Amino acid sequence: MRTAVILVTFNNWELTKNCLTDLAQQIADQEHFVIAVIDNASTDGTVEKIQKNFPAIHLYPCDENLGFGTANNLAIDWLIRDGEIFDSICLLNNDTRLEPDTLPRLQNAWVNAKTLTHTNNHAYAIVAPAIKNKDRSAQPNYFAGLGPDKIGALRFLTNAIRNEKSAAAILQGSLSKTGQPNLLETYWFSGVCWMFGKDLYEALLKKDGFFDEKIFMYYEDGDLALRARKLGARFFICSDIPLTHLGGGSAQNSLSRALQHDRAQQYVFTKHFGIKGLLLSKIFRILRSFVRIVSVIPCIGNPEKRKYLLHHLSLLKAALW
Repeated sequence: MRTAVILVTFNNWELTKNCLTDLAQQIADQEHFVIAVIDNASTDGTVEKIQKNFPAIHLYPCDENLGFGTANNLAIDWLIRDGEIFDSICLLNNDTRLEPDTLPRLQNAWVNAKTLTHTNNHAYAIVAPAIKNKDRSAQPNYFAGLGPDKIGALRFLTNAIRNEKSAAAILQGSLSKTGQPNLLETYWFSGVCWMFGKDLYEALLKKDGFFDEKIFMYYEDGDLALRARKLGARFFICSDIPLTHLGGGSAQNSLSRALQHDRAQQYVFTKHFGIKGLLLSKIFRILRSFVRIVSVIPCIGNPEKRKYLLHHLSLLKAALW
């Protein structure tokens, strides 16, 4: 088995360096792994530093920031054009830290997960490690559904007025046991780390493309997950394989991140659920920001609270248009 490991970078050289250092043993094992890094026009010397410190990997510099999904699409395509042969793909965030045997164990877990899908013709297995915070506490990255899908429209909307902990419980649901003790099944998980077969990549590519390139950032993994599920894919968390996710942050500030997140949500919801999805996205965002605006008005004299108020006024305005 040979796995293509794909990383997308945009500045944050220190994060990338640490991740690639963790991958060093796998990078050296050309028989079982090939590494590709695609850089979204970093300005901190990331490209030059990768060339100097990690010459064995395939490096694809871009002249502009293409976003996460488009960059992944190009990296896989260019790796194939370079003549690299592989039968599985691992999409990996550069703000992660790995154990020395993380990738070989994920390969084995993917093979085992495939045996669980044999009862479903044309089914595919996607596996992910158990995501941890820097302090090794759990960082759940799995979900019971996406928006109204599986969760239900009413429960999704009421999450707008729930606190973070109770809202997360609704979104995440619970993991299901399988015939493999270390593999727990969920509806989908975020794109911190996915391992899956090249056959699923080719099936998605043939159907309507891999990552949707209309999505610059956020929800591209949710969109891909929904489309993969329509092809019979199943999602498994490897409970005994930890992966530390540090979190990087690609947008310039919290407002730009929030606006990008909301735009992506509306696009994906509309794409998959039509007018119902569009209305649910807008109503959710209006409720969320309205509740937060009302809650902070009594503290308007506090500079931080005033900043928070202006933040949600901007989000509310965007939701109404």
